[in-house]
Amino acid sequence: MKKILLLILCLLAVSFVLFTFSPIFAEVPKKLLKYLPKDEAIESVSKEYNPPIIKSGISCQAATDEATNCFYCVNTLKVKCPDCCLKFAPQRAVRCTPRDSDMYDCKDLAFSSTTCSAVANCKCPSTVEECNTILYNCEDCPDTTGAMTCSNIPNCQQKGCPSTEPLASLGRKCISKEGNWICEEDGLPPKFPGCPAGVSIPSCSISTYYTITPITACQGLSSPPPNDCYEYIPTTGYADCISNCSSYADEWEKCTKKVYCCNKNTCGTGFANNCETDKCVERVEWPECDGYNLSTCMALQQQATDCLTNPSPGSACSNCFEEIDAGLSYPFVARSRETFVIFWQVAAATEFTGAVNAAGIPTYFFTMVKVVDSRGHEVHRSIIHQKSFQGSFSIFSATSLDSSIVTQGETYTVRLYYFLPQSLQIPGFENLRLSAKINRAELIVMRTRD
Repeated sequence: MKKILLLILCLLAVSFVLFTFSPIFAEVPKKLLKYLPKDEAIESVSKEYNPPIIKSGISCQAATDEATNCFYCVNTLKVKCPDCCLKFAPQRAVRCTPRDSDMYDCKDLAFSSTTCSAVANCKCPSTVEECNTILYNCEDCPDTTGAMTCSNIPNCQQKGCPSTEPLASLGRKCISKEGNWICEEDGLPPKFPGCPAGVSIPSCSISTYYTITPITACQGLSSPPPNDCYEYIPTTGYADCISNCSSYADEWEKCTKKVYCCNKNTCGTGFANNCETDKCVERVEWPECDGYNLSTCMALQQQATDCLTNPSPGSACSNCFEEIDAGLSYPFVARSRETFVIFWQVAAATEFTGAVNAAGIPTYFFTMVKVVDSRGHEVHRSIIHQKSFQGSFSIFSATSLDSSIVTQGETYTVRLYYFLPQSLQIPGFENLRLSAKINRAELIVMRTRD
């Protein structure tokens, strides 16, 4: 037994030297047979890659999903939608939305500035005090440019509603008297029947605007006053239309202003400066994100690494590994009372995108071997060898295969697999994409008969 162990050590030493210093050969697998005592045999299959083959990082959601989600929560959602953007009680909601409070459940806009010039040309009231009263002291007036316009406030909807004043002909007059109008002419339409509304306002589908009555009390129209004039009294339908439109516009302005004021004060410097609506919606719909922090994510990533380090068949990580080269394999026929020691060697270098020092990439390059039967069914897999993914590196590891696992006379194949994360969610490495340059790979199988 001591002789066998000594022989194995010598073979390993010689193999390591050959692997490290061998020249570059053709890409065709080479199979070497070394004659040993009759019950010992060693064979190897190797490939030199010139140029190197590039093995990309693998997306392994089964192993890394939870850690990836955690980092997304901490590094994206909580950055673009911090807690101050949300309301947590009595129910989760984005600030300044109807779910936050029904006071922010505003009706649809009635008059658009693109279809209603009265709204588009709206001017602020005559004094700053009056303007602030209308705007509920949320925004200074005039606006930041110094102009007396309402371009930066949600006002002006009242301007789109109809007026009661009749449209007098050029050179003629109408005067207001006790809520009605006195005009020199008969049959006049409203001076402004209102803009087309984008919503339905009750009582505003009307055909008759006024009840018109001839009168003789015509003072104030002209000098001397005419003998006859006309009193214009808005019909009930027209009066209701104006009242309903005014109420709708007032409610819309008040509600919209509350939303505006809420957004302005959120997170101290405003919702727009601190919160992204779509990310906040994601946070609302994902309450578990509230409990994540960076240390949680690091722990989950370590769990993923542990899973990859021991990917037993049927585990979450069992399908994460891919073959380094389907053309590099060792087929053999099992003989009675024969055991195997399988070595694998890989020489490689890091390959990555992103402005990051390769020496600082905090991950591993994982390798293992599998033994499959002629139907492709796995009969054995090695433990995982992991190598820090930094600069140029070499891998040398081994596994043993007992005679009880294989069947005499059956054909089996040894294959070499790897895993490398496609990307990292660690802060500072989110945009990094990883791959490896494989320069050489080798399988060495030592067969021993009892």
